[in-house]
Amino acid sequence: MPNYAKVCFYGLLISFVGALPFGTLNLTAFDIAASQGLISAIWFAMAVVLVELSVVRITLYGNERFHLGAKALKYILPFGIVFLLYLSLSSFMEMESVPVTGSKADFSPQIKSTFALGLLLSTLNPLQFPFWLTWNKALDHKGILQSSNGHYVSYMLGIGLGTLIGLGIFIVAGKFLFANYGHYHAITNLLMGLLYLGFSFYLMFLFIKKRIHHKIE
Repeated sequence: MPNYAKVCFYGLLISFVGALPFGTLNLTAFDIAASQGLISAIWFAMAVVLVELSVVRITLYGNERFHLGAKALKYILPFGIVFLLYLSLSSFMEMESVPVTGSKADFSPQIKSTFALGLLLSTLNPLQFPFWLTWNKALDHKGILQSSNGHYVSYMLGIGLGTLIGLGIFIVAGKFLFANYGHYHAITNLLMGLLYLGFSFYLMFLFIKKRIHHKIE
């Protein structure tokens, strides 16, 4: 397998497998496809891929420059906690509303653009940086990923395709397999609200842990 095709394949495989476990991004894509339609879900997925590729490009500069990312987390985490709590509250409030047939017009009361929602949720995912730093280092150690523009472009192309395919599975499931969305309106909003609430608690844990570690130092 040519080097460029090989590194593209590894990027696709890693991002595809990483997109499969249940999380805020793929389940939100599922919910959008079921409630707002295919086009809205695709816009959400494109935003997620855009942020992920930006994160990968940053991590490819090298670990020695990544200390800026750690500083950025100090500001990202508090905003992420508030934003996810807001989404959780919005989902719980949506449980009492009557869904529009075939579409949930107000997935979020203020964030009506699924592209903007994808940008925000993906940016506020603190796991992306360590995930891609680890894989970049592992592929570099094995000699698969080399420091060249050609390798980086192929790698990022594979990552983008892998994430789109992974999210695409949830989008197809939400659009075509989850029939009669209106009958499960309250249940899906309850599950999404609990998901956002749980992830906000996780970010709180990370934030408190970082503050305690900083005070100890």
